Amino acid sequence: MASSQAEYSLESFDYIQRLTSVKRFDTVESIPDVQPNQDDPIVADVRSILHAFGRQRAALADDTARFFMDVDLTMAQFRALVTLRRWGRQTGRELARRLHVTPGTLVPMFDRLEDLGYVRRVPDEEDRRQTWLELTPKAERLFERMWGMGAAKIAGAIAQLVPSDRAELKRLMNQVADRMESNAAGTIQRRSPA
Repeated sequence: MASSQAEYSLESFDYIQRLTSVKRFDTVESIPDVQPNQDDPIVADVRSILHAFGRQRAALADDTARFFMDVDLTMAQFRALVTLRRWGRQTGRELARRLHVTPGTLVPMFDRLEDLGYVRRVPDEEDRRQTWLELTPKAERLFERMWGMGAAKIAGAIAQLVPSDRAELKRLMNQVADRMESNAAGTIQRRSPA
């Protein structure tokens, strides 16, 4: 059986490659529109799906803004927390590399996060020169709160779908997540917590 990729032209895959090279889109209009064949179905599909994701994100924007005002974190500090949560405890050099900053830039940021009680420094038991950076239970509660604020709205919207649509959404979202995780695993290996 032929791959579903055969349905689309090579130009479509060039377009998708350009999409995946952009770190974030501020608006739907900022999605790269460089596809020479705008009638290609994958281009319309991808733009429409990304637009729907953007609408969902916009529906949660007020809650998200309130959340960040309440927790008194900069986006850079929050990115550091997200990175620690995603990859587990790591050294300052590892975290700096993942955040694309110098280790020296990370020190005052981490000092502030430690003062707020979101992170802690843990000396390595075997190498006294090494220090591990890890999240505290307070940081885990922060993530639970953030997840919970959007989860209720999303769950309410999903619950209103008919059962067959919910099943299809579940299948498709798992398929997308599997492919995203597979792509991420191919580039960076996750560190297991010690």
